[in-house]
Amino acid sequence: MEIEVKGHSGCSINIMRQGKDLYILKGTKDVKYIERLYRQAVKQEKAAKRKYQFIRIPSILDIKKTDSEMIMQMEYIYAKNFIDYFENAGFEQVDYFIKAIDIFLNSEINNSELQRISSDVVKDKFFDVKHKIESNIMLNNDSIIKDIIKQSEIIFGNIPDNLYIPIGECHGDLTFSNILFNGNNYYLIDFLDSFIESPLLDMVKLRQDTCFKWSVLMYTGHFDVTRFDITCAKIDAELDHMFSSHEWYRDYYHPFQLMNFLRVLQYAHEPKVICYLKKVLINILSDE
Repeated sequence: MEIEVKGHSGCSINIMRQGKDLYILKGTKDVKYIERLYRQAVKQEKAAKRKYQFIRIPSILDIKKTDSEMIMQMEYIYAKNFIDYFENAGFEQVDYFIKAIDIFLNSEINNSELQRISSDVVKDKFFDVKHKIESNIMLNNDSIIKDIIKQSEIIFGNIPDNLYIPIGECHGDLTFSNILFNGNNYYLIDFLDSFIESPLLDMVKLRQDTCFKWSVLMYTGHFDVTRFDITCAKIDAELDHMFSSHEWYRDYYHPFQLMNFLRVLQYAHEPKVICYLKKVLINILSDE
């Protein structure tokens, strides 16, 4: 049996059955994406070998890569998505989730090393993103976006020559969409390589949802918006308080969150998404 699931990355995602067992096949024939999907699969395969309290990583059962195709076979997890989970979760369950995320990120931090990163790494990434935004026909004539880019250029031009942040472990795309909820166990999927492998990037990605609710934009079903907003506000406040114990988070969260949403903007084509991103970026810039 095979069931096709729509994915957002351009990959094909299929649920396969062999006897009584289900598993996921994720693949691509896009030559531009093959190497990146391969790196994602290897990254998740490595992470699945580590043990975390409350956090689980689905096993990668097989990886097949050729010059024309990449396919990964992954353990199937019976779980809820973030909307369905938080729709019925009480504060005790929300507290478990916060604790699990805190334990996971502390493990990443403990397995990383505080290192000096040249500001050129961040500046070069910004100018690459800036070029892609200016090449996007949906964005290049928007006066608000031009102003956002102008303000952002000043911010990245003024960052310190050397940034001290932890380098080592990082999920890379730790949003609600990439967390599966099963009771008090939370499964992380769709690991992603990042231009800097740092727990700071996972903190940024989490708050992309807890503070700015990015993943909700991709959700088409009905749910209790007020309840979800209250839950997100609680999670965001507690995570921000925990993260703020680290000087490097206090120093660099805002520019890295700015970079994060600019990287999302570069690929935006839907008017609803572009409108949302402009509001978020203006919000972030106003806090700088």
